[in-house]
Amino acid sequence: MALEIAAIAPVTTAVRAYGAVAAQASSFGGMIADAAQASLQTLRRSETVAARGVAGTADVQEVVQAATAAELTVQAVTQLRDKAVGAYMDVLRMAV
Repeated sequence: MALEIAAIAPVTTAVRAYGAVAAQASSFGGMIADAAQASLQTLRRSETVAARGVAGTADVQEVVQAATAAELTVQAVTQLRDKAVGAYMDVLRMAV
């Protein structure tokens, strides 16, 4: 008794989709700018929610979630800054 193996579906659609995503990728500077913009939006949203919480119009859970998101954003940005400064210092220490 022989079992038939189904044909492998063509991967051209996946390759085209991946190529489209790769073509849309911007430069490293653009990626950093997008990340900074997203970080600022998170911090602004948390400030807005905190102000609504003080006014009594926001749910406590929403305020806590916004504060946690802001805290994580600040921690991530701080870590990235520290890594960038460390890399810069390593480059300065290199012998030419």
